[in-house]
Amino acid sequence: MNRRFVFFRSSLLLAVSLLALLTYWGWRLYQVVWPRRDQELPDLGSLMRYLLGLLFLLLCMGLLAFLNYRLAFRRWMHQEKKRPYYWCWLCLFAWLLFEALQVRTDQEPAFVDENILVTVLLVGFLILYGFIADVLQTRRQQQQLIQQKTEAELTALKAQINPHFLFNALNTIYNEAQQSDNESVADLIEQLSGILRFTLKDSTRPVISVEQEFQFLEKYLALQRARLPHLDTLHLHTRLEWDGQPAQLPPLLLIPFVENMFQYGVSLIHPTKLELDVTVENRQLQLRVVNTIGATAGTKTGSGTGIANARKRLALLYPNRHELQISQTDQAFVVTLRIDL
Repeated sequence: MNRRFVFFRSSLLLAVSLLALLTYWGWRLYQVVWPRRDQELPDLGSLMRYLLGLLFLLLCMGLLAFLNYRLAFRRWMHQEKKRPYYWCWLCLFAWLLFEALQVRTDQEPAFVDENILVTVLLVGFLILYGFIADVLQTRRQQQQLIQQKTEAELTALKAQINPHFLFNALNTIYNEAQQSDNESVADLIEQLSGILRFTLKDSTRPVISVEQEFQFLEKYLALQRARLPHLDTLHLHTRLEWDGQPAQLPPLLLIPFVENMFQYGVSLIHPTKLELDVTVENRQLQLRVVNTIGATAGTKTGSGTGIANARKRLALLYPNRHELQISQTDQAFVVTLRIDL
């Protein structure tokens, strides 16, 4: 169904419902006011002040619920270890609100029950708003992930002109290289074939094991090492370690940071230092990427769109479960990433 038509239908239904409600209220007011038209009418100024005060109260409640969701709920409720902080905050807020209401009623004992009721209702509204807003936010994130996955699948389909032909061609070249006793070329072809197979097949799955992701990174690094020139000024250090515990992560999640290191950190003139350190221990991933900058003499600038897309992907997949820090100086570009898998 067309989105414009759905929006128009929803807006029309809302307008009709609001008009019907206002008509009903107007009719009820007419029944009250018209018989008393010859008598003294109520003070309209007091009525307007009352309505404006009620509207202001509703706006304050909405703003307070929004701030509570953004600053407290999203920060603490999504992490099991920090979840008690949220309930402690609500208890503190309830106490402060009750004391404020007590001051407003001059500490009169007759208003204690009423102030407790108002406090319970407002705190209950904050809790309900937080859970409803979180459900809606999660639904929006799921829709974004589905849309991104669909776009990625379409892009992959466009690239898959004939993958079987490509694999057969690589196998043919691989066999020719082996027959020519050129093991280095054969190894490179095998690594490239593995990368293509992973990109076309395994990358379409929602999650893969850490072992599979590391195997893909090792193949990519093998090709990059073969491509880099053998210079005394170029130093490459890589470390991939995994404690063997079962852990999964989305495919191709780490490769943008590795690609960025090679794309913007390699120089044939200036001293170059490339470091990649990835460890997975106790279901927590730690990544550190360091590369020199300024080595390309201004021909390449920025960190590329790959890291920007990776940042968005991390925010959708691991909300409040990851920490990404990117720093840049005149000499180095440093990326550190922590993910609770």
